[in-house]
Amino acid sequence: MLKKLKKLLRPVLYSMPWLNDIYHRAQGMTAATVYGFPSTHMRVIGITGTNGKTTTANLLAHILEASGAKVGMATTVNIWTGNKKWVNETKMTTLSPFALQGLLRQMVNNKCQYAIVETTSHALAQHRTWGIFYDVAVFTNLTHDHLDYHKTFDNYKIAKGKLFRDLANDLRKPNMPKISIVNLNDPEAHYFDQFAADQKYYFAIDKVETPANPDALIWVNNIHEGRQHTYFTLNTAKGGIDIKLHLPGRFNIYNAAAASSVAFALGLDLPTIQQGIESAWQIPGRMEYIPNNHNLDIIVDYAHTPDSFQKVFEALRPIARQKIIAVFGAAGDRDKTKRPILGQIASQFADEIILTEEDPGTEDAHQIIKEILPGIDKTKFREGKNLHIILDRKSALHHALTTAKPNDLVLLLAMGAQTVIARGDKKIPYTEREVVQQILQSM
Repeated sequence: MLKKLKKLLRPVLYSMPWLNDIYHRAQGMTAATVYGFPSTHMRVIGITGTNGKTTTANLLAHILEASGAKVGMATTVNIWTGNKKWVNETKMTTLSPFALQGLLRQMVNNKCQYAIVETTSHALAQHRTWGIFYDVAVFTNLTHDHLDYHKTFDNYKIAKGKLFRDLANDLRKPNMPKISIVNLNDPEAHYFDQFAADQKYYFAIDKVETPANPDALIWVNNIHEGRQHTYFTLNTAKGGIDIKLHLPGRFNIYNAAAASSVAFALGLDLPTIQQGIESAWQIPGRMEYIPNNHNLDIIVDYAHTPDSFQKVFEALRPIARQKIIAVFGAAGDRDKTKRPILGQIASQFADEIILTEEDPGTEDAHQIIKEILPGIDKTKFREGKNLHIILDRKSALHHALTTAKPNDLVLLLAMGAQTVIARGDKKIPYTEREVVQQILQSM
């Protein structure tokens, strides 16, 4: 009933921004009140940025668990309330206010000491996090995304910045300073660093301009990248430690550095940080390697923005043994401006492209693909030869896997660990990993 009412009200709310704001704020306030402000009983860590939030959250959760703490977590992929852990099937990164406050209450009931909340620009703009009193704010990076909602990059940045802007003024809990963690390598670092905090920490890869407090810098060097692992040295004011990360890609080193920075700021020692990171074998749908006996490199990743596309392809191109076969589309009812950009990036790095559906929603999947095509290099890709349009995603995966040769890399993008695919107003059960395994068994 409530969902139907919200659907009816949506056109009215969107036509009057001030009313829309009141509506969302009222929901946030009501949810926090109904559940008794559970965030006051835990140390809450908010992670925001365009990419890397889920992986950073999961790596941090593993570190905190390695320290002996009970951890709660809410991300795009998975939810933890202490010992209970399950897949997030809502297709929402930051949940609705009532669902999120309800989860926080479960975390408190299960005696969690920490709550890690993946915090999106939508959630901040729509007051979904009202009444969640953050103690640590983490900034991963900022790139092109969600311009369909925010309209401009500056609006998007300002929405993300709310997590940091409100940090110092949020309710203070006993013996819990307000801490900000910023990626110094990101061009927008100065924006997020301008906001007040009791303690500020920074992470970076290689040498950067030293912050005012050199002891607050956590930086990475001695990087060695492999097909399934990455090795690096984590340097802090208390020394350095060598780490083996079970995830490929330079961008995942940033995620590990972000998680390590939070742990370091919270007072955890380096061996515990190392143990936690190395205990995370794979993050579901994040550069997830699918084992097989066909001598194929099959990787499932959630990349769906221009920046994440660029980073995934840059990570995989140097280590690909033969061809890269890329399978992707673009989400319906989302930012249309990025569609040709995704095509352009894929055609720069891939050897074969298969365009397919990716949560088309209320849009026509074929029309979405038409909007990707202008970005693809026509001198390199020819339809029917190394460019294929296969609307049904299962059929697209079947074509990719059954035509791939030994040593080829099959890269399946955007669906990640999601358990449904949105078609029209329906959510059809679909898990990329399971579909791949079914096809491999039939081969």
